[in-house]
Amino acid sequence: MIDANSASGVGGLLIGITGIVLTVFYARKAEQLNKMRKRLDWSDLQAAASDLSQRIKSDFNPAAIITPGLTGATFANLLVTEFPGQPPVYVGTRTWKESAHSPKSESDSFLIETQKWIVTIPNSISEIREGDLLIVDDFAMSGDFLELLRSKLEEAGIEKGRIHSCSLAVTKVAIKNHKSPDYYWWVADDDDFFFPWGKAR
Repeated sequence: MIDANSASGVGGLLIGITGIVLTVFYARKAEQLNKMRKRLDWSDLQAAASDLSQRIKSDFNPAAIITPGLTGATFANLLVTEFPGQPPVYVGTRTWKESAHSPKSESDSFLIETQKWIVTIPNSISEIREGDLLIVDDFAMSGDFLELLRSKLEEAGIEKGRIHSCSLAVTKVAIKNHKSPDYYWWVADDDDFFFPWGKAR
């Protein structure tokens, strides 16, 4: 005959094991759903802005934000409202290399060229001599652009320790190659997904 204490112990053990099994099951299910995700909607962007700003503010408050183009600026616009004083946002011009347009560096900007993009960044960002700068973009596919922009900002006289980066989404490749932004919200397998403004690229 099993006494009450033994029965209680066995019951507790079964509940504990069941809890562990369910936790593993739902964690795997959530990971599978995340991999299946093909679209980030506006509610995702708002959640990302809130989450990322909290993490960033625990480390520093940006004196200025720089973003390479309109897609990054869209997310930066959500993010900037989360910071005290709403720091200024410097917006560059990003053109797809396959586009018919071919921007050239002007006297008030510097040019960065990657395998896919031609980007012009306002020179005036280098006039921010105090405080930390935050690079904001929507997507870091390889992380190469972030590295190039950091180098250009350093060449312009901004100390390395003042430059930070953030993106809404990043790939596992960028993380593995140690080229991911300092802060990111969602990890994608590749660029086969959509933002509210179109396909990731």
